[in-house]
Order: sequence, then C-alpha cells, then structure tokens
Amino acid sequence: MEISNNIHLLGDLLGKVISELESPELFETEERIRKSAKARRSGSKEAAERLQQYVSTLGNEDARVVAAAFAAYFDLVNLAEENHRVQLLRQSEHAAFPDPVDESIGEALAILKERGVTSSEVTALMDNLFIELVLTAHPTEARRRTILSKTEHIATLLRLLDGTGLYPFEEKMRSIPCRLRSHPSG
Repeated sequence: MEISNNIHLLGDLLGKVISELESPELFETEERIRKSAKARRSGSKEAAERLQQYVSTLGNEDARVVAAAFAAYFDLVNLAEENHRVQLLRQSEHAAFPDPVDESIGEALAILKERGVTSSEVTALMDNLFIELVLTAHPTEARRRTILSKTEHIATLLRLLDGTGLYPFEEKMRSIPCRLRSHPSG
C-alpha cells in the first residue's frame, strides 16, 4: 500500500474515532480548520482569515480536543512514514541479497574485509567503540503507556496491511534450528 493511501486510511479512521468519541460536529470543525490551514499554506489570504476565525471561536474544551486530534494525526502520519521507510529498506535488502545494502553496516564490514582488515582488527575496533544513548524527546512529547501500546499495535497492523515480509537474513534465520540461534554463552 502506498504511503499516501496509508495516511488517508489512518486519517479517515481517526475522523471516525473523533466523530464517535466526541461528536460529528467537532470533527467537522477540525476538518474545516485542517482544510483552511492547508489552503493558507498554499497562499490563500481568505483561508488564513477563515482559519483565524475558526480557531478564535473555539471554546477551551473544543480547542483541547482539536489540538489532540491534530497531535494524533501527526503521530499517525509519522507512523505511516516510518512504515514506508521500513518497506523501502526491506525492498533494498531483498534486491541486494545476498550482498549488503548500500551504506549499511554490512557494506562497511564487506569493504573492510575487501581492504584486508582482519576480523581480529574489527573486533579490536568494536571493543574500543563508545556508544551512548541520547534521549532527545521534549517533555511535552511524553506519551502514556496505553498510547504507546496502541501506536505499536497500529504500526503492526500497517505492516500486515502492507504485506511487508521478513528481511532476507530474517528468513534465513527462520530456517536455522533454535538451539543454534541462542546466545553464544547459553
């Protein structure tokens, strides 16, 4: 499924949820704001005035719901884009298999091997690497565990909908008996 179709599907489903959980009228208000904002970005002065009018007439509770709806929509768009990137990576890996994908760690290791770097030299390099986790999310981006769980569920459904299969190396791993896949120390 194309990314635009996924975004459209997720937007439609979100619209149904807003209509059912809040009200069809509030969903229509959100849609008017969205369409006006889109037209404003295209340079329409009238749309900018309509957008100002729509937003300024919202009560506090309606403004909260509309803002939450836009936040949810953008989260869903990001999810669709991430899913699309994964699809493209999977396609690249399938096309290149058994060779590594361009600009991947696999390609970097293949280049090192081609240049005569030994596995012990690579191991020594890896032993000296320092990798540090950096969290950059703004505190306002914190999400409740239930929201994160539902977002992950939606991501899983998108993958199923798109029919994205396993990476070639994952398919190969499925054919190896489990005892051989266990951790070397176990």
